[in-house]
Amino acid sequence: MKLERRSVFGWGATAAGHAPCDRGLVIHYDSGNLGLHAKDHSACRTYWKNTRRFHMGPSRGWADLGYAFGVCPHGIVMEGRGAKRAQAAQPGGNTTWTSCTLMTGPAEDITPAAIEGVRQLRAWLRTNHGLGTGVRGHRDFISTSCPGDKAYALVRNGTFSKPPGSGGVEDDLIGLSKGSKGEGVEAVQEMVRLAGHGKALGRGGVDGIYGPGTAEGVRLCRKDVGSAAKAGYGDKITGHALAQLIAAVGKHQGGK
Repeated sequence: MKLERRSVFGWGATAAGHAPCDRGLVIHYDSGNLGLHAKDHSACRTYWKNTRRFHMGPSRGWADLGYAFGVCPHGIVMEGRGAKRAQAAQPGGNTTWTSCTLMTGPAEDITPAAIEGVRQLRAWLRTNHGLGTGVRGHRDFISTSCPGDKAYALVRNGTFSKPPGSGGVEDDLIGLSKGSKGEGVEAVQEMVRLAGHGKALGRGGVDGIYGPGTAEGVRLCRKDVGSAAKAGYGDKITGHALAQLIAAVGKHQGGK
């Protein structure tokens, strides 16, 4: 992971207080289209400095840049408040989740490098700072367009939940079945949760183990979007089952 610490920007230690921030990663974006993907990385550094200046200025008055981390279109991770620090990013989750903003706007595609940067950041936080498995969008906490439809689609379909170096989400999810384990299963379980059937997962929740609860959650999701959903319809992730699972998430989230 290419990580640029606060010292790169001439900043000292953050004034933000310590907090667990261990439930998972929350994805954000910028409300304006920035075009940073077509510029030298120095423009990303300037953007990060300006964002901090704005957050600490008279219109916000925050103690520091609101986010824990940022990932630019070139895939470089930039430190904001850093790990395990209270944020000013997602109300209701500023001390329990870790924020990461993408330096893109609503009309801009999320670059493969940025996706890989988020995956690397998440893996690093999980290994070194005890981050949980969850991946959510800012709009999961309050009514907002953030992180934009394009980024939120990647939250919903498990793209950001995959380990570094992975291909598209379908590569790992299709073929998963009862008995499977790992982050691919976590991505399926997270979609079940986002589709409104988290209770089916049982006490284990998003634990990376494809058991009866996960199978039932998948079956219920398929039922939500018109499948006959007979017994066994949640036992394996086929291409059709994955498409229905993604559709179920969209249906549930769109109704909020």
